[in-house]
Amino acid sequence: MRKGGLAMNFFRISLICPVFLYTAAEIQILINPVNLPENMLPGTQLSRAYDKDVAGKADAYRFLNKTKDFVIDASSGIITSTKSFNYETDPRRFLLIVDTGGVVRHVLTINIIDVPEPPDCTADPQFSLGTATLEIDEDYPLFRPLYRVTATDEDSSNGDRLMYSIETQLSGPKKGANSFGVDSVNGIVSLRGNDTLDFDAGYHVFQLTLRATDTTGLFCQGTLIIKIRNINDEKPQFEPFPLDTINVTEKTPVGEMIARVKATDQDEDSSITYSFKTQQGMFALDPFTGIITVLKPLNLDNPNNSKTYSLEIEARDNGNNTSTYMFTIFVENIDDPIICDSSFSTAAGVSVSVPENVPASAFIYMILARDPDPGQEVESSVKATAYFALDSYSGVISKTTEPPLDYEINPKHFQIVVAVRNRGNLSLESCTGTITINIRNVNDESPVFRYIPDAPINIYENLPVGTKLLKLTATDRDIGDLVHYEFIGTHKEFSINEDSGEVTIAYPLDYENAATPHSWVLYFRAYDNGRVHSTTGMLTVILQDLNDNPPQCIQDIYTIELPENTPAGTLVVSLTCTDEDGTVPNNNITYHLIVDAFAKETFTLVNNKLKIGSTNLDYDNAIFAGMHFKYTLFVRVSDEGSPVLSKIITIILSVSRINEFNPIGPTSAFTFNILENSPSDTLVGKITFTDADWPFNNIKYTIVGGILGSPPKFYIEPDTGVIKLLDSVDRETESHYKILVRITDLDNDALPDPLRQRRGTAQVTVNVLNMNDEPPVCNPPHSETWIYSSIKFPFIQLNCSDKDSPQEQLSYSIVRGNTKNQFTLWRLGVDPPALATTQNLQYDAFQGIRDPLTFQLLIEVTDELGGNKASQLSATTTVIVHVLPWTTTQATSSTETTTTTITTSVLIKISYYWSPDNWIPAVLTLTGVLFVMCLYAVAWCLFKDAPSCSRFFPHCQAHQQSPPALTAKEPGQGLRHGNFLNSDPKPNTNPNLLRGNRSVRTEEKTISQPSRVYDGRAIDTVTGMEYLFNSQTGEVKMLSG
Repeated sequence: MRKGGLAMNFFRISLICPVFLYTAAEIQILINPVNLPENMLPGTQLSRAYDKDVAGKADAYRFLNKTKDFVIDASSGIITSTKSFNYETDPRRFLLIVDTGGVVRHVLTINIIDVPEPPDCTADPQFSLGTATLEIDEDYPLFRPLYRVTATDEDSSNGDRLMYSIETQLSGPKKGANSFGVDSVNGIVSLRGNDTLDFDAGYHVFQLTLRATDTTGLFCQGTLIIKIRNINDEKPQFEPFPLDTINVTEKTPVGEMIARVKATDQDEDSSITYSFKTQQGMFALDPFTGIITVLKPLNLDNPNNSKTYSLEIEARDNGNNTSTYMFTIFVENIDDPIICDSSFSTAAGVSVSVPENVPASAFIYMILARDPDPGQEVESSVKATAYFALDSYSGVISKTTEPPLDYEINPKHFQIVVAVRNRGNLSLESCTGTITINIRNVNDESPVFRYIPDAPINIYENLPVGTKLLKLTATDRDIGDLVHYEFIGTHKEFSINEDSGEVTIAYPLDYENAATPHSWVLYFRAYDNGRVHSTTGMLTVILQDLNDNPPQCIQDIYTIELPENTPAGTLVVSLTCTDEDGTVPNNNITYHLIVDAFAKETFTLVNNKLKIGSTNLDYDNAIFAGMHFKYTLFVRVSDEGSPVLSKIITIILSVSRINEFNPIGPTSAFTFNILENSPSDTLVGKITFTDADWPFNNIKYTIVGGILGSPPKFYIEPDTGVIKLLDSVDRETESHYKILVRITDLDNDALPDPLRQRRGTAQVTVNVLNMNDEPPVCNPPHSETWIYSSIKFPFIQLNCSDKDSPQEQLSYSIVRGNTKNQFTLWRLGVDPPALATTQNLQYDAFQGIRDPLTFQLLIEVTDELGGNKASQLSATTTVIVHVLPWTTTQATSSTETTTTTITTSVLIKISYYWSPDNWIPAVLTLTGVLFVMCLYAVAWCLFKDAPSCSRFFPHCQAHQQSPPALTAKEPGQGLRHGNFLNSDPKPNTNPNLLRGNRSVRTEEKTISQPSRVYDGRAIDTVTGMEYLFNSQTGEVKMLSG
């Protein structure tokens, strides 16, 4: 017993050791490593683990290391994420150990891939919502910060930088102002001064659309509303009087209003007060209404009163802004009697002295003590002289126009006698007197210019300061009198030498500078010593433009992003360029597009507008992928001046991908064939779909439905479309399977999956091809029937079938028990045959006892008729036939009946032999091989470190796996059978009649019942006689020789 126990333990070791050394669990990860883009939605299927040893088992897969970010389905091995990852804040690599219960594990690597993310402008919620508002005065200083755009970019840790810009700038109610700018680096908004803020001009509010753009072209934007506060910055403006004059009479009473000044102010709610700029004694001014009244009498007979008064009035608003207005009040004379000068009427008369250079019509003397009244006519008489004239109405003596007085050549004294009276009334009003006019010598010669050019002088801009334009020359006939030169007025651009008269450039001249005029009218003067006499002249200078300014554009580099499906003719960018040169053709701008051959047909440039050309943008191009999906375009902006000046603008156009195409395959239906009983992972077939979106053919295959079997028999590799067998198939259970495969493209759009994913479907039919793996089955496997000895027709119909072979491929033969070929198989058509006799059966008599004759027929059924014999399978069925005598005569009876009892002692020796099935030798052979391998393992464990044995026992790493459980196939059910003679046959109670391993035994039985049923037949090894026996009761019946 102890030895047996040791043997049993040794046998167990021999079975386990080889498995320990040579088998190991195989865990397959379908996708490893996994590159997971950040921001993917939770629940994204990443990969799948597969171990054929645990396939189909519950709780088979798990992670050894704990993680909350990923889960693995315990039954299917599908690995999914549980969160959306952030490349900038989360770990960028995960190592997950996949375990299925064995000693071998597999490490799954998951890499988090960075995805460019747009900037975030929500730090100021009002800005991102478009409600950020601030208010500034209309005189807000230039370049002082007033707002800062706050934007963040998670990609900044990877070197991403933000650039700020103003996309739109709207003003209202008056439109078109461009007053604000933003610093492209720090996002600070300030007043840049392109257009001055003026509330009174209609600029009350501005709406700025500000954008923050990263280096990849992604952006966020918001709106800033800037309200302009009105301040009092406008001066009052007077409404002038006609000709800036007011006429009043000398009789206007004191306190009477003579006029009203009025000024307006563009500033809202502004009040104006008025005041005289200088103190006035004759007039008064109301500070609030602007009404001017007479303060003192204006009588012209008073020598202290003037006929004209110049008034300068100042208007001041409540913002302390002032303006002035000057006008003249003329006082008209009222009719009075004639009164002559008292000195004129004396005997000596009046003596006056005038310079020789007295101008023509110059006042010399007035005879009357006052002006004549309007309508009063004065009549005067005078001795004729060519140098002086007397106005007969006013009594004023003045210089005539010609000839001029010249002290050097003309008389030095003139005496004039004048009589004055009212016309038609001499007796009432008259006077007579003498006037002596003495000529006084003066410096009366003026300088004279020798030459002043009549045509304008043309000069070019950018001439150096000090460049000479011309030299003025004037002469003075006065002896010892020097001539000096000066400009009349201020001209900062030019200077004139006071002594030499040389005119030079004094200030840099730039034609494009708005403060520099394009032409000047220079008034100049030549004067003598003491400025007694002077002569003026005029000179026109015209500034000519040079092509000295290249074109300037608001941007030198444009970074633009457009989707690839942008239609032809779409405006890409409108270039805004100007040339500061002031004249044509220097400021005429032309645009020329410079592109390579790849982009030649993709873009067109019409004037300053760059548009999509006849060839659309195409992201899905291998050449374009090598260009990083960017077009780099150059536009040369040139003027038409001489020389031609130009500027290059760079336009970087990034094309974003759009998922435009559905995955397509050569057909929507695929058919594959597979042999039944194929092992797991057997290739079933491959479906191939293509996707024209870049990256090309980036497709995921998923089984979404169909007839897959239970459990599912197939799986598909998501990245290759290869369909493999997950579990063995049996044609006799299911002859074909329908699989619905969904084909989904991946990462073919700028938006993350699955927002614009496209899909297709394919119907896959898998036909299971037959293999001869099912043996024929007869029902029942054992049958028993009784027939009469005289029967010669079929008496029992066999009922055999084969799951994988039709009836016509089954062959039948009697392989045992057909003594003297007394039975045959009778087959009509393809149906199973029937058993029939070939001759009359005879009864043998033994000592007057008639025993039934019983036959035990073993019938073999073989499939694959005419096929490969190596793949043929067979089965047997046993038919026990009892032959009953057919008696037609009555036995004659004698008068004396003798009863004989025969007691026979039979020595029965039953020999049982073992007829093993076909699989038992295979198991024994495998066991022997494993035993030898176990012996080698034990020897390796003992001698592996011995140097002399190293060549026979090399070092290796052993793995252990639990031996697979062996399952035996249950035997099939037997086929039904018919009995032509007995409707209730007794079944065989010992189906293992021909099998078993039993010891030899000897029994002694007494035969007393000739009608017993015997289920066995044997030959006595001593006598050589055949006999029948009952295996249940042990009864036997000897048969006659």
